[in-house]
Amino acid sequence: MSLSRRTLLRRAGGFGALAVAAALTAACGFQPLYGSSSARAGVSEKLAQVEITNIPNRYGQQLRNNLIDRFYRDGRPTMSPYRLEVGLSATEQKLALRKDSTAERAQLAVVAPFRLIESATGRALFTGSSRALISYNILEEQYASVVTVDNAYDRALVQIADDITNRVAMTLNNSGT
Repeated sequence: MSLSRRTLLRRAGGFGALAVAAALTAACGFQPLYGSSSARAGVSEKLAQVEITNIPNRYGQQLRNNLIDRFYRDGRPTMSPYRLEVGLSATEQKLALRKDSTAERAQLAVVAPFRLIESATGRALFTGSSRALISYNILEEQYASVVTVDNAYDRALVQIADDITNRVAMTLNNSGT
């Protein structure tokens, strides 16, 4: 048997294993969260029924806007059966020092505790916390340094918004409401 035949058989075996894994995954009830099939229909509609409360400070407003972009595809809800309350805190830690003892690298840790609440009863359906760790360089020019820190916050808030959106969507999808 030539080397090319062996390679072809090995690749065919790999594709066969992949097909078996896909079939087993489908058989166990695994479903993508978003999509248009009738089993998954409604996740986007359920997210659109969640009122996102105000989050204090400038970065809180940015996080809320990121969440609004992900939750509301066709406008905000008028009567919301659910309410999402989100907090936000951030800490910066210097990681690397130059010879003159000034910081050269830093890490931003942003934590956002959140609760999904049923509006009618006030009962918490889901409580969680999302966290993002972003490293960035501390530049010597003041304006460039400010822009770098803002960019780090932007990246962290996008990660947190994605995480919160996915976790709330899974909760609403699994709650059977």
